[in-house]
Amino acid sequence: MNFYNWIDKQMVYISSRLGVYRLNAGDKFHFEPTPGFYGFICQGTTEALNQAMVLLANHIGSTSVPIIEEWSGSQNPLVAENYNWDNTGPAGLIKHIGPGHSRIQIAITNKHSPLIMGAILAHELTHHFLFEKSIIIQDTDENEKMTDFATAYLGLGKLTLNGYESISWTAFKNKKEYHFSYQVGYLSSDSMAQILHKISIFRGLSNESIEKNLSPPSLINLKKAIKKHAYYIEGKERVGDKKCTVCKEITCFEFDEDGSLRCPKCGWSWDALQKRNQKKITGQERTEHTMIKHKTLWEIILSKYR
Repeated sequence: MNFYNWIDKQMVYISSRLGVYRLNAGDKFHFEPTPGFYGFICQGTTEALNQAMVLLANHIGSTSVPIIEEWSGSQNPLVAENYNWDNTGPAGLIKHIGPGHSRIQIAITNKHSPLIMGAILAHELTHHFLFEKSIIIQDTDENEKMTDFATAYLGLGKLTLNGYESISWTAFKNKKEYHFSYQVGYLSSDSMAQILHKISIFRGLSNESIEKNLSPPSLINLKKAIKKHAYYIEGKERVGDKKCTVCKEITCFEFDEDGSLRCPKCGWSWDALQKRNQKKITGQERTEHTMIKHKTLWEIILSKYR
């Protein structure tokens, strides 16, 4: 199953349970994670995070709000010499106590990144919301992926996509240098960008409206998703029995898991988008490029004698 089919499957499932949620939201469908919002939650206090949770719950129309409690795990993971970063556990924990009543703990590590913190708030609130609607998949991994998808379906997708950006740092311990990286999420950044774009199309929103308040890496991923979707729509015209350009055989073209349209007989991949976007370098452009390159090298040489 290619990823667009997976998105459609999730869309059908959640729509069948919720309908077209927040039908009249219009351009205000997406929650806008402004610098001011991130500045507020980066305080990391339980009080600030609970206030932010109320704000998000109001945005998606949740009739109840989960309560965030103090983290009861390791209090000093960034400096602890024996902390195992290969087994960090979940970024957040949610416990459903009863109807409209959930308790959440957020691992203290995530309070070092407001982008990650925002994604966790969106994810855990969506867990609470779906639980209230009895929308649960028994397979744990699939349920987590569906929850990340649902953050976008409910209007919190920008928070999730921004939070998929990994953080990295260097620590010196026992006279040795150690490099660490950390990332949350159950899908890839590319996949989350495709979800955000596809749901925005479903809601009739422009690309400009979903580009606002995205982090630079998220904006790059979104633009890649827009191009990939254009390729997918164009490629759908070739799905079915077609004559392969390379082997000349009549064969059934289908999308594979990564979204490529391939000939099952010779493996040739049809990529109209890349071919269309390829720019032929004219003789004049090639000459200008060479002159710029030589000028740059000459400036480097001269700089050594200045």
